Amino acid sequence: MNCILIKSGTSTPRSIKRKDGTQVIFNEQKAAIEKGEDFPVPFTISLGDGQPPYPPGRYLLDVSSLEVGDFDALKVSRRIALVPVPAK
Repeated sequence: MNCILIKSGTSTPRSIKRKDGTQVIFNEQKAAIEKGEDFPVPFTISLGDGQPPYPPGRYLLDVSSLEVGDFDALKVSRRIALVPVPAK
């Protein structure tokens, strides 16, 4: 099973300046995915406006995070939703 790991329940703001000079702030959270290799692979989650960061734990990707893109290829949405893995 490919689990997504969240170690820290904090998010980091990232600011981007638009061409018109205004700024847009995105909140991001660090995560990693276990793909059956020796070590989890780190990646960044883009959080929605006002969305709190995910608490530390193990998660699975919610099916609502998937969409069909160009040429009928399955892809992961820009904003993903995670489902907690129940503790054993």
